[in-house]
Amino acid sequence: MTDFIIRLAVFALVHSLLALPALQKRIAGQFPLLGRCYRLIYNLIALATFFWAMSAWHLSPVLYIVPGAGSLLFHLAQLAFLVLLVRCASQTGIGDFLGLKQLRRIPGDRQLVTSGCYARVRHPLYSLSLAFLALNPVMTLKWAILTAFAAAYFAVGARIEERRLRDEFGDTYRRYQEQVPMFMPGKQVPPR
Repeated sequence: MTDFIIRLAVFALVHSLLALPALQKRIAGQFPLLGRCYRLIYNLIALATFFWAMSAWHLSPVLYIVPGAGSLLFHLAQLAFLVLLVRCASQTGIGDFLGLKQLRRIPGDRQLVTSGCYARVRHPLYSLSLAFLALNPVMTLKWAILTAFAAAYFAVGARIEERRLRDEFGDTYRRYQEQVPMFMPGKQVPPR
C-alpha cells in the first residue's frame, strides 16, 4: 500500500510541476519545437506515470462488491459519465486538450467556455471523473484510495486553475464563479 501511495504522490508532483505555466513558457522559449509539442508530451508523461502508479499493489483487499443487476447499473452509470466526459472535453477542444492542436501549429485564442457542461458546473471534467471512480462496482482499498486521492487533487487543482482563469479572464470569470457552482450542479444564481 505504501508503494502505491508514494507512486500516486510522485505522479501528482510530476503532473503539477509540468503544469506550471512558468515552466511551460521557459521550455517554449529555450526549445521552440519542444514548446510546440509540450502539451502532448505532458499528457504522455502523465499517462505513463499514472500507469506506473497503478501498477503497484496488485493484491489490494476488496472492500465491497455490488452484486448482480446493481453491478450492471454501476457500469452503465460509469459509461454515461464517460460519455459526458468526452462531450465536456469536446466543448473546450479535444485536440487542444490532447496537445494535437499545438503540434499542428493551429493558432487559437483561448475563450472562456460557459455553456453546455460548463453552464452546470465550472469543473465538469473533475466532477465526472470523480463520479466515474466512485461508481466502480468492485471497490478495492486501492481504488478507494485512488478515489479519495483524486478528490483531494481535483479540489486543489481546481483552486489553482481558478486563480489562473481569474487572471486571464478577469471580471468575466468572477461573474461566472458567482453564477455557476464549482463541482456539484445546483441552483444557478441569476446574473446581476
